[in-house]
Amino acid sequence: MSRAAPAVKKSVTIDPDILRELSAARRTNLSATVNDALRLTVALDRQRAAVAQYEREHGEIRDEELAPFLELALRAQARAAVKGARAAS
Repeated sequence: MSRAAPAVKKSVTIDPDILRELSAARRTNLSATVNDALRLTVALDRQRAAVAQYEREHGEIRDEELAPFLELALRAQARAAVKGARAAS
């Protein structure tokens, strides 16, 4: 069984307006919140790199090619928002 790498301690500056917008649970464990945000950033960077590679090989992706995928993403986001609102009430 492999062990997780030891945590790296870093000092960060957080915009107070952003900090106020966080839920109490997220403010309680800022390390977890920062790690979640960094994981999302890494995923976004990987997606952007994959799109850039695809476009280098096949040409620029046109809006009409993206439309069905954007619609699916918006529907999924709406479902998640409704589900989250139901869970919160």
